[in-house]
Amino acid sequence: MQYDGGVNLGVHDGHRQRLRERFLKEGLSGFAPVNVLELLLFFTNKRCDTSEIAHRLLERFGSFSGVLDAPYATLCDVEGVGPLSACFLKLTAACGAF
Repeated sequence: MQYDGGVNLGVHDGHRQRLRERFLKEGLSGFAPVNVLELLLFFTNKRCDTSEIAHRLLERFGSFSGVLDAPYATLCDVEGVGPLSACFLKLTAACGAF
């Protein structure tokens, strides 16, 4: 894949933008749980691979709802999940119940 100016891009370049655009166009319909978690984690992780974190969260808690229901401190125990990400996930869960 090439970008403006002929710079070669990897398959993952532009992934965040593509997910955001897909969400804005289609909503969450057809998204896998790992992609929804990635999308949420984009807001608190500006430069790291959120896919790996999302996979670790799903492996640890078993489902998307399991991640959102997990206690704050337990979320923070997952590699790559800091206080800001854990708080944002808890806020997301609380907004759904508001």
